[in-house]
Amino acid sequence: MQQAGLTFEVIPARGEEVITSEEPAEVVKQLSFQKAAEIFSKETGINLENEPLETLSVNGNFDKKSSDNFGDFSKEDIESPVVIGADTVVSYKQKILGKPKDKEQARKMISGIQGEEHKVITGVTVLWKQGGKVRSIVFAEETQVFVYDMTDEEIEAYISTDEPYDKAGAYGIQGMFGVYVKGIHGDYNNVVGLPIARLYQTLTYYNLVVH
Repeated sequence: MQQAGLTFEVIPARGEEVITSEEPAEVVKQLSFQKAAEIFSKETGINLENEPLETLSVNGNFDKKSSDNFGDFSKEDIESPVVIGADTVVSYKQKILGKPKDKEQARKMISGIQGEEHKVITGVTVLWKQGGKVRSIVFAEETQVFVYDMTDEEIEAYISTDEPYDKAGAYGIQGMFGVYVKGIHGDYNNVVGLPIARLYQTLTYYNLVVH
């Protein structure tokens, strides 16, 4: 968010996670919505269970921006904070890898993805009230990651650091694990944890950017 020059405040969500899908992209979209909804309700006092919700979408074509795109999307009509929720998972052979709880889980995750390809999927939800309506945008961004072969010694050395234990898939591409990443296909920042380019383009498309 700092990279995009946006003004923001980080507020952690504490609510219970409820998942009704096994498909990774749907899981992260559900979790990102739950996070955003929790904070939106706290900040506005609006219970989304009792409030009509207008769901918007962007077809991915951000090239033709003009005031015509905004329609009734005027900054002056925004009646609440713009709340963004995000959740990231690693998907390997159709299995979701979250954050490892201990060294054994970290070892198993790294042993699995080394020498292989996996996907990093981030779900993003944007919630705000505008013109008397509560509006939402929900999307998932996917990046393919290719990892070099790792020796048992390299795996043990890595999981003996603090780096794996607060990250989905037990690694951080921006940290020490970066030397084992052969390449990626897609958004690098998505692997870090937030697809800032797509998020920024989406916010700009709906005239929600506040610097």
